[in-house]
Amino acid sequence: MVTMKRFSELRFEEALSLWNEAFSQYYSDMTMDMDRFLQKISGEGLSLEHSVAAVHENKLVGFVLNGFREIDGKVYAWNGGTAILPECRGMKIGERLIAACLDIYKEKNADIAILEAISENTRAIRLYEKMGYETFEKLAFLKHEGEMTVPFPASRDFITIPGAPEQLESLPFHSKVTAWQTQLASIKDPRVALLQHNGENVGYAVYRHVYQNGSLAAILLYQCIVSPELGERQKEAAQTLLDTVFSPNSTSCRRITMNLPVSNTAVYESLLSSGFEMMVGQVHMKMGIKNRHVTAADSETALL
Repeated sequence: MVTMKRFSELRFEEALSLWNEAFSQYYSDMTMDMDRFLQKISGEGLSLEHSVAAVHENKLVGFVLNGFREIDGKVYAWNGGTAILPECRGMKIGERLIAACLDIYKEKNADIAILEAISENTRAIRLYEKMGYETFEKLAFLKHEGEMTVPFPASRDFITIPGAPEQLESLPFHSKVTAWQTQLASIKDPRVALLQHNGENVGYAVYRHVYQNGSLAAILLYQCIVSPELGERQKEAAQTLLDTVFSPNSTSCRRITMNLPVSNTAVYESLLSSGFEMMVGQVHMKMGIKNRHVTAADSETALL
């Protein structure tokens, strides 16, 4: 018999131990120390009260962390991490966890549930599909190590200027509904570059510098958008923005894109042309809460 408890009922040491143990044998190293774990919870707006842990034979065996945001009048519920202990996989605990979360989303009057899943994790994707989620876009973490030996060909017809996050609200091509970790609310100390053509704002990028021991260690790109009205000049515009974001070319550091939509071809193709490589591919999935078809009670019955 599997029972559920809220994550807020756990001691932080229990929660961290469960996270690290459940994510062992995963596709990448997801283990954390306490500082990183607490930073994740606060930085990504996760709610321990509305997150769940599964208990089997008096042992914590799995969890789902959840966050909620209201965007343009709609409440979005985000699955910020699902994992089950390796020895307990195949026991339908995942179904039970997701069903419990869907009940919580309904209680919170959420309109849309979203999550990201690693493209290779077909088992998890099948579970989410079974529970009612659908893939609506592909995402990519791209990386570049060292100096930029193939610079982005910036165009003299475009200029970039520093901007502020609040300026993005007025741009007609600005989208607030991006992958959760790329939304402004999830980014600590974001930098904004505005792209201009003939005095008009036609693009923007949101990024961040990471320093270690006083030196630039990484540049993280969260959003890079150019106006569709630029037509055939979108790639030229994107390259100019990317040149600003990832400069100076002579600096040896990690350059990473965070959940970049592959459908953003002007940016995606420009990055590949300058030597960026795929680090992790993900699928972005969503479902309307009113369309859910499995309840926690249904899943519990399946386990009896």
